[in-house]
Amino acid sequence: MRNYKYYLFLSFFVIYWTCTLIFVSPKNFITISLFEQEQYFNMFFFQKWSFFAPPPRHNDRLYFKFESKKDSTEFFVYEVIQPLQKRKSIKAPFNSSEDILDYIISSTILSISDGLIAINESFEYEKDVNGNKKNNVTVNSQMYESKQNYIENTSSFKTLKNYGVFVANKNNVKCINEYYLTISIVQIEMPKFVDRHLIDCNVDNKQRLIYESTKISL
Repeated sequence: MRNYKYYLFLSFFVIYWTCTLIFVSPKNFITISLFEQEQYFNMFFFQKWSFFAPPPRHNDRLYFKFESKKDSTEFFVYEVIQPLQKRKSIKAPFNSSEDILDYIISSTILSISDGLIAINESFEYEKDVNGNKKNNVTVNSQMYESKQNYIENTSSFKTLKNYGVFVANKNNVKCINEYYLTISIVQIEMPKFVDRHLIDCNVDNKQRLIYESTKISL
């Protein structure tokens, strides 16, 4: 019985660290081909190795836009990451709930970003193999459709969608079924340390839209 437990633990240890080393390694053919398996692994064992990594170059922002189905000029937009980080700072060290929520949102955004990168690399590889036989407009249209179809069927996207409903209820958006939901992920460039005094300058010009969903009927 003791040997059975030992081998079971050893097998789990080997499998766990093998998966970890594969999924935290730089993007390559293996990690791209195992992207779906990576999502399930990150769902339970998400890790962000940054000990030897360079400092982050951007801040993430997550926007939920609720647009009336009857009148497109009537809409509400809520950004959720910056207020969450402020609450974490104010409530520290008693901010475990905010910390967990921040962890879930951050890992979800990272998962979607990795998915977009994998799709881009797949199309780039196909372009290199087949040459420039296809029209760029056609390729871009196919890439956009592939991104939307893939991302909107992942568990990460469903998590953001459910959180969007929570945000709507929290902000008293009534009759939510009368609105479309659009989810947008934006990156805001962070200045280098030598330019830290410029942190509030031209912020709008340094925003980059990473992903925007189609209009979702709630």
